Amino acid sequence: MERSKSNGDAMTEKLLGPVQVADQLGVSVAWVRDHATRKQPRLPMFKIGGLLKCHPEDLERWVERMREAGARRAS
Repeated sequence: MERSKSNGDAMTEKLLGPVQVADQLGVSVAWVRDHATRKQPRLPMFKIGGLLKCHPEDLERWVERMREAGARRAS
């Protein structure tokens, strides 16, 4: 499923599963599954053939939005 990064396509990186997302965020897989189905804050995950997946860029944007929201609340 991984494609060449030189083609400029949005599918340049492998999709992440719940274990990889949990590892990157430093949380449990159960936390990832919970936040993939809740309303707020919802992780940017989707299902492919019943498997939860996340694009790495979507996860990075989500983390940045959470950081910004936390900074606004702290001000």
